[in-house]
Amino acid sequence: MPQTLTPTELPPTPNLDQLMQTSVYEVTQAALLTQAALPSATFTPLPTATNTPLPSMIATIARTPTEAATATSEASCNRTGMGTPFDLTIPDGTQIVAGEKFTKTWRLVNSGSCKWTRLYKLVFYSQNPLGATYEQFLPGEVLPGYAVDLSVEFTAPLQPGTYRSNWMLQAPDGTLFGLGMNADTPFYVSIVVVEQPATTPTPSPTP
Repeated sequence: MPQTLTPTELPPTPNLDQLMQTSVYEVTQAALLTQAALPSATFTPLPTATNTPLPSMIATIARTPTEAATATSEASCNRTGMGTPFDLTIPDGTQIVAGEKFTKTWRLVNSGSCKWTRLYKLVFYSQNPLGATYEQFLPGEVLPGYAVDLSVEFTAPLQPGTYRSNWMLQAPDGTLFGLGMNADTPFYVSIVVVEQPATTPTPSPTP
């Protein structure tokens, strides 16, 4: 038969207040131990902003701006252009009898910025000189914007055909210049040499 316990033999009922106090005590102790185990945080003060004085402006000397260098080449200083009319005599393709003398005259305009003095020359440049003197000084000074008439005496070759003689101007320093955008194109005379016409004998009158 099962054994029955009498009321005096039952285990004592735990007191609720005691249980609560025990639990709170244990939790508190555990929290203290955990906090003690953690490293203590040290407070680092933030850096304070210091007023740094701004650098004082140093007075500088105002400099005059330098002008850009402009290309002043000899070609821009000494330039020539065609006058009106350009070929005063002997237009291109003029027929000249073989061995005959003729004079070619050009009208040239000083289209540069330099004055042409009497030391400037008219000089033979290329192809056939046609018996002319290779160089000659200008007859007088030519200011920028003014024109000058230059003449050269030529002699037609003895052989028929087309001939051309190129000429340019020369500055005192030896620089050659002429026509065109770059002042490097010569002016010229171009002729067609023809044979002398055969002479027919004149019949003598009959009595």
